[in-house]
Amino acid sequence: MPSPTAEELLASIGGLSPELAQQTADRIDECRALLAAGIDMDAIQQHLKDEGVPLMHAVLITTRLIDCHPSNLKAAREIVECSPARTPDSALSRPRN
Repeated sequence: MPSPTAEELLASIGGLSPELAQQTADRIDECRALLAAGIDMDAIQQHLKDEGVPLMHAVLITTRLIDCHPSNLKAAREIVECSPARTPDSALSRPRN
């Protein structure tokens, strides 16, 4: 049975499989808990990157974290793309040997 977050994703995003909706919902819920614990958004973005979350999925997750109003898509995209975790010049984004 899908979680409430997964049900919301399925209702609002056409073509999303139930499995991907649940995986994304689990990440959203996990990140909401991290934010509630005082973890900042840059650390959330680093966590998503470390977990191998693709850029577009990170934008989707971040949109939900900043109150999923459609106008927040641009803000979510900027948060993800400008995060030190996603910036090419960042030491955190370079592969480790």
